[in-house]
Amino acid sequence: MSWMSRLLVAALCGCIIPSALAADLTVERAEFKQAWSAAHKGDLTALTPYLNELADYPLYPYLRYAYLRATLAQQPAGALQSFLKEQASLPIAEALRQEWLLELANNGDWQTFLAQYQNETTAPLRCAAVSAHLAGGDRQDRDAWVAAAQHLWLAPDSQPPTCKPAFRYLQAHHRITNDMRVQRVQRALQARDYALARQLLPQLNAADRPWARIWLDVAADPAGVLTTIQVPDDPKYQPLLLNGVQLVARTDPARARHLWTELSRRYHFAPDDVQDMQVRLALESAWNLLPDAAHLLARLQRVNDPRVTEWRIRTAMRTGHWQAVLALLPALGPLAAKPEWRYWKARALAATGETDPAAAIYQTLADGMDYYGFLAADRLHLSYAITQEPSRPAPEVLAQLQQRPGLVRARELFYADLYDAANAEWQAATASLSKPANCQAALLAQAWGWYGRAIRSFANAGCWQDLTVNYPLAYDDTLAPRVQALDLNLPWVYGVIRAESVFRPDAVSPAGAIGLMQLMPATGRRVAANLGLVLDSRDALQDPHINLTLGSAYLSRMLKRFNGSEPLATAAYNAGVKRVDSWLPQSGSLPADVWVDTIPYWETRGYVRRVMSEAVIFDWRLHNTSERLSARLGSVSAAPTAVSAAVAQAVVGTAATAAPTPP
Repeated sequence: MSWMSRLLVAALCGCIIPSALAADLTVERAEFKQAWSAAHKGDLTALTPYLNELADYPLYPYLRYAYLRATLAQQPAGALQSFLKEQASLPIAEALRQEWLLELANNGDWQTFLAQYQNETTAPLRCAAVSAHLAGGDRQDRDAWVAAAQHLWLAPDSQPPTCKPAFRYLQAHHRITNDMRVQRVQRALQARDYALARQLLPQLNAADRPWARIWLDVAADPAGVLTTIQVPDDPKYQPLLLNGVQLVARTDPARARHLWTELSRRYHFAPDDVQDMQVRLALESAWNLLPDAAHLLARLQRVNDPRVTEWRIRTAMRTGHWQAVLALLPALGPLAAKPEWRYWKARALAATGETDPAAAIYQTLADGMDYYGFLAADRLHLSYAITQEPSRPAPEVLAQLQQRPGLVRARELFYADLYDAANAEWQAATASLSKPANCQAALLAQAWGWYGRAIRSFANAGCWQDLTVNYPLAYDDTLAPRVQALDLNLPWVYGVIRAESVFRPDAVSPAGAIGLMQLMPATGRRVAANLGLVLDSRDALQDPHINLTLGSAYLSRMLKRFNGSEPLATAAYNAGVKRVDSWLPQSGSLPADVWVDTIPYWETRGYVRRVMSEAVIFDWRLHNTSERLSARLGSVSAAPTAVSAAVAQAVVGTAATAAPTPP
């Protein structure tokens, strides 16, 4: 390395604090993106030309961080310690320290690891700490660390690689018993981590392997295996039988009930297990909207399970048994006071001729700016209680806030599309602010176009009910022409965006859905191909223009698939077409409010309510008036009208977001 390169590395590892902020940072922002790319790759040659130009730029420490992180394995401890000390107030310091700890753990440098470790709670570092203490540390505490390692080993899912040294210690010192192995296999099987169970199977004693193999067989083909299974009437085998029936019940409750009847004649299950299974089978019948669900649930009147009461009511709603709804509502206890159940009490009262008590409930609900408030207002033909409370900017406070280094860095990181780092800086910079000051800071985020941040800050600080902030008409340059070309309702599309991501381009769901409209990568690629586009990478879905283009096209297909029904298309966008098809009435039609509130998946049920009510508010934002929610909902027929085979093939079996888990 040349003397110039050494000097540059020293500069990166030293402390250069930005001076005055430039009034216009357009040039620096563009240069930073190029420099970040080079630093992120550890490319010192490409990074070098930017160092002097960006020495005063607020994000200069981030270039140092990115370069050190990319070259972590080659960096001396002193360079890293220097950065951590000098930039201790920045969120990236802790991020780099944790990366360094993992590098030390992977290299088995336990002494340095323990010197830097600060009781982190992430699973990899917790495992690394146990491994470090067993490899060295204070021998007086060895038993405690052995117990910690055993606790980690017994976890029902696969553990991080940093646990391996600790697990090797347990193996070498004979601290893993066969009972522990059996326990871990059973936990893995109950958690449905079958890959881990298969991995552990050879470690069991020969006498225990048949039990585990049978459980794996049941998991692979529960209905088939349970039909012919022959195992001892022993508590050891009963969990696998119960688990197998539950697996069948998820897709075929009627067959599961038949299997359960046969198995309960041959095996002596514990009373609690019998009751739990009866509850599960009845609920699965309700969640699958089977005609005998009401009868099965009614047999569980003495079971103290709120889900049973709830689904007895929902089943009665779907079948129009309003007297039963009124009789069952008091069993909800305090939950009956929620707007949802007050609305359904009013609906039941009205349906049974008690119009005055129903109107009184509707009147109190109609004051709410929410799903049930709008529906109640429709029942009474009242105007919606949509209120706009303008924000009250404080120029002096705003002027001070926009000069705070942490907020400046957050702004620049947001402009650089480094959303995680931007949020970390924002949270650190606003943590000590008063609620009024946080409200002013949120106005800064709104002015920067950081809509999701402004919405969350308003909610957290209890700011004004400013609909221009909480329901922003954002990305209209992309959305307006797309919506017009696709003949979509713009307020409805905005409702989907807000419900999916709260206007966060960087939103990523646990299942992997990405961006403003929360597209799964596979769905994004499929829709892009149909539009003649190429989705270059998964990360491209974080680009608002790309995400909105693909998401609106997919939403349009959902709407066509369901004959223009917004609630059905909304549900399909969340849960998939096949599920929505299975939730349609077998014959005739249902009022859409009934259909929505008997959607089996609680997540989809809440999602549809949220989208449809937020569409009303966005309609008001766009037009100073709103289409009635009841008109938007309409009714739900037994089956959508026929669509072209091409459209059906394009949408069946796909979902924009990952399908919700069953209730």
